[in-house]
Amino acid sequence: MTGDVLAGRVVLVTGSSRGIGAEIAAKAASEGATVAVHYLASGDGAKRTVERAREFGVDAEAFRADIGDGAQAERLVTEVINVFGRVDALVNNAGRTQVGPFLEITPAVWDEILRTDLTASFHTCRAVLPGMVERGSGSIVNIASRLGQMGVTQTAAYSAAKAGLIGLTRSLAREFGGTGVRINAIAPGVTITEMTADLVDSEAGKARLRDHALGRFGRTAEVADAVIFLLSDAAGLFTGQTLNPNAGSYMP
Repeated sequence: MTGDVLAGRVVLVTGSSRGIGAEIAAKAASEGATVAVHYLASGDGAKRTVERAREFGVDAEAFRADIGDGAQAERLVTEVINVFGRVDALVNNAGRTQVGPFLEITPAVWDEILRTDLTASFHTCRAVLPGMVERGSGSIVNIASRLGQMGVTQTAAYSAAKAGLIGLTRSLAREFGGTGVRINAIAPGVTITEMTADLVDSEAGKARLRDHALGRFGRTAEVADAVIFLLSDAAGLFTGQTLNPNAGSYMP
């Protein structure tokens, strides 16, 4: 099913060469948006996402940047604006996972996770907000995680970064609420992607499944639907909120 709830809008999705990000980009295109696809390493994946988006008759282009580097993150936004004229909606999806004992996390790994999963969003938000405020409209959705809400053993860096992202979302929502710009987050649970395929099929995955009230893991399309809702005018009263498409694995 396709629609036009994002018709005429330019949507930038970071980390959209695969997984949840690719699905968000495709869903945005299906709703009429012009889509900026961001990638770092997977140029082929970004090309496939662009092709999926263009199947809906919209414009789409791929943009490469290492958004763990603040200057590149802000330059990414500038490049998208140079090509498409503006950014109406930003989805901060790019990130890295981290699993391992806390005492084995090196300072370098800690810094890298915080740069990609939290600080990158500081830079992209910093770059898009002036234009949004000037136009009096815009929407930002930050992809957090239930781990940032509940904390899980051996995920200290990742959980800390995602908790920080939720805090950033709330702070910016209050600061920019009167400008016409809405800032929200979503906190998915385990979602079936290429990256989680091994976990889903493992004994650890089966153990996690017992915590899911719906008795199943999420699908990328379901997470993308939550993002599209928050980007749309139907979410006009939503700002500073964290939606939880997590199959009932965490109930705040």
